[in-house]
Amino acid sequence: MKPDMSPRNTGNSRGSSREDWAERQARVSAERLRWDASHEAKVQADRETRAAEISNSARLTPENIRRRLSSSRGLTTLLVFSLLFAIGVIPAVMALRNTQEEGIDPAVIRRIQVGLQQQSDLDGEGFDLLELVNGGELLGITSTAIGEHGSDRLQDGLFDPQFKAWRSADHAFPIVLTFKVRYRSPLQKVIIWNHPDEPTASYIKELQVLASLDDPRINPEAMVEIGRFKVSAPDPKVVFDVETPVTFRFATIRILSTFGQVGYVSAAELGLFGPSRDPEQIPMPRGSGPVPI
Repeated sequence: MKPDMSPRNTGNSRGSSREDWAERQARVSAERLRWDASHEAKVQADRETRAAEISNSARLTPENIRRRLSSSRGLTTLLVFSLLFAIGVIPAVMALRNTQEEGIDPAVIRRIQVGLQQQSDLDGEGFDLLELVNGGELLGITSTAIGEHGSDRLQDGLFDPQFKAWRSADHAFPIVLTFKVRYRSPLQKVIIWNHPDEPTASYIKELQVLASLDDPRINPEAMVEIGRFKVSAPDPKVVFDVETPVTFRFATIRILSTFGQVGYVSAAELGLFGPSRDPEQIPMPRGSGPVPI
């Protein structure tokens, strides 16, 4: 028998091999996609579980508080804060209470208060431009007592009952006070604090405030009137808002009357309030002549 010399039919076998290979690759890709999806789902679930654990641990529940305090990190933090509190706050409070008995300079107490607050905010009213700790300077006063009722009581930032009030040396009006502030700044409000241990007859009833950019001792005509303010009742604290804030560097306060006759005028604190400085350096109108008194 003669051998079959006809060509073999190899096309179908090659096509079958390619199809098998493609099918295997598709299965491999599908498995890989399923694994990737499963892995991503597991990672996402782990993230959500971890986020839930962090959120739950951040809640201020009794169990979380106990766990934090009992941990070494919590105990260390508590110890550090207790030490800082003992070193800083407690001595400051004790000094504030005992300053009169121990003879501590009240100005030191005010500096401690401002340092602990990290800002100068007097009685929640803002920045008192006249305060000694803020650079306020009394240039002159026509009548004042000396010693524990001296003029520094007007601008020390301490109006609490345990600190003495300022008193004038007499009852002759007007009593004129001239101040210089550290930076030129818009005057926004005027505040009087009265002392509960002083008779209400000694409280300020009427005053006039004038201001300028120039030193009134050199250029008196530079002063302009900010306003005349009249107190309706002898309250512990009196606040006057300035309708149109005026930029100033020097201020004159003229005390014109009190609520009665006791031989002197008293005040726990006088304050002129505004921003710590005027960043825009707003110009102030210059006076053109003597201020009508």
